[in-house]
Order: sequence, then structure tokens, then C-alpha cells
Amino acid sequence: MVSAPGFGVTVAIPICQERISPVLDTAARLLLVIRRRGREVTRREVVLVPSSTEAAARSMAELKVDVLLCAAVSEPLLRALEERGVCVRAHLCGEVEAVLRAYCARRLAREEFRMPGCWGRGSHGGHCGRKASRPGKSGCKSNSSPRSS
Repeated sequence: MVSAPGFGVTVAIPICQERISPVLDTAARLLLVIRRRGREVTRREVVLVPSSTEAAARSMAELKVDVLLCAAVSEPLLRALEERGVCVRAHLCGEVEAVLRAYCARRLAREEFRMPGCWGRGSHGGHCGRKASRPGKSGCKSNSSPRSS
């Protein structure tokens, strides 16, 4: 994925009381932040309506989410999101603004943003069993590349 001039990235974060919601599948609100050329250009909150896995993934794709920063996510929802081109960075925790700043600075791998028990200290394999969702190892090309669509 190569970022074209003027294009941006839409970052989504499920939120609960100003922190990342503990489980994406049951989150009630989603923060959408659009960034272009390294700067935030807009943000808004979206109310998430409980729905099926497929409907939830379709909604995220319709919102044009490029990158989803979240804590726990079920395997079916993860697969459905990835099939729709959403880059999922899971097993994160912390205050929404701090996580967003860390994402923009490419510092999500810092211990303070790891869910407890994830990405074991000093090991490359202790990451809650999912290489694809570990920050920096997800297959997402960069913090600024838009989804191809």
C-alpha cells in the first residue's frame, strides 16, 4: 500500500470511559480519527449498534476504517475485518488519547500500551497467540497508508 498525496488514514478506536474498550465485539462507541500528511484533520464518535460479526465488519468498512486499534477481539470479527482491508492492531490498552499519540509516533509496542499478559517480556512469541495483531508485526504497511479501495 502506497500513500498517494492528499490521501489519509482513518483510525478507529473502540472507547469506554476515555480508555480503549476492553472487548471490541461488545463496544458501544467508536472514535474515528482521520489523519492526512501526519496531522489530524477530523474526529468524531460513532455509536455502535449491537450486531452480527459480519454486520460489524461491514459497518467498519463502510466507515472507511483503515486501522483499528483495540484490546480484545474475537477471531471471527478479526478475520471479517481483515477480509475487508481493515488493519487490526489488537491487545492494546490505555487512555484513548495516549494510545492515539503512540500510534502516530509509531510507539504502540511500548509496554504501557500492552494488555496484561500479552507479548511476553523479552520474547517474540508471547503475544496472546496472534502475530497478525501485534503492533509493528501486523502486516499493516505503515501508519499513513490508506486502504486500497
